[in-house]
Order: sequence, then structure tokens, then C-alpha cells
Amino acid sequence: MTHRETIAQFIHKVGLHPAWGVNHCQRVYHMIPEICGTHAYDDEVIFIAAMLHDVGSYPGYALPNMDHALRSKGIVGNLLNELHYPGEKIPCVLEAVESHMFYSEPGRSIEAILLRDADILDFLGNIGLVRLLSLVGLDEWAATPEEALERAKTFAEALPGKLQTRIAKRIALKRREETLRFFNGLKRQTVNYLYL
Repeated sequence: MTHRETIAQFIHKVGLHPAWGVNHCQRVYHMIPEICGTHAYDDEVIFIAAMLHDVGSYPGYALPNMDHALRSKGIVGNLLNELHYPGEKIPCVLEAVESHMFYSEPGRSIEAILLRDADILDFLGNIGLVRLLSLVGLDEWAATPEEALERAKTFAEALPGKLQTRIAKRIALKRREETLRFFNGLKRQTVNYLYL
């Protein structure tokens, strides 16, 4: 079994909610060729980092009061060592995992920058709205529909400015517009959110 197959099998077994689990990881991985422009990157490093970047938040792996990116980095490092993954590639995978969150400083490698940009884009537009609304009552990010919507508004305003690549910035503007169109329609249909 290849490293990719082992990691894909591992993620499928976790069975986390699609907003955070394998579907999110697949979207992030498949976004990277779209945003990379002319930048060359190591696809295997990207695949492993994309599939495992949130593992530190999964049931059975999360630790209270520990940032999931740091927890993920530790888990991924141990897993790659167990798989006898090439040692020279491990630091690049770990940097991408550790710096993938929008509130983190971007990593230095192109793989870390691309993973972070792709992860941020998955919080925006129609997919970002679906993710947040699907978590209502299940996650601290969206305890109520109102909280989910407020977070979506905040993301639409703040996250495009966190992106590093030119193409990701362009996509973010389109996704921001998707979000704003959604809110305009919702406002009309609920009498200024009165009947939400």
C-alpha cells in the first residue's frame, strides 16, 4: 500500500462530520492546482498535508486547550515516522500542517502557502456557508444559526485579506460576493432577519 493509500484509508476511518472531515480535505487538496499559478510544488507533500491538516481536531485525537494545528503537527509527525516516510519531506509537511489556519502566520514553503490559501477558501462563498450552517448545534463555531451567519459575515470580510497567492485572492473576491448575495436574499426573505 502506498503512503497516499494508507493516509486516505486513515482519514476515511475517522468518520468526522463532512464540514471538517474527508470532504473538506479533498476540496482543499483539489483547490491547490487551481490556485498555484506558475508555482511548482511537491504534490505528495500537499496531498499528505491536505488530508491530515485537521486530524488534531478529530475525536480521539483532540486535546483540550490545545490548538488543533499544533496537535495535528505532532500526530502527523508520528504517523509519517511510523510509515517510514522520506525524512527530507517531513519538515515541509509539518510546516504546512502547523501554519494552515487563517489566524496563523503563513509558512515559508510554497506547499504551506498553498495549503493555507486553499483551506481559507473553503471557509468562503457557498461552500463556506454550507459548512457553517451544517455545524449549527454541533460545533462551538456555530452554536446557533445566528452565530453561524455572523461568523460567515466575519469570514467574508476578513479572510480574503489573509490570502497570499494572486489566484486565491481573485477566487476569494468571487466567494465574498456569493456570501453577500446570500445575505441580501436572506435579509429580504426574513424581514431584516426578524423571522430567521
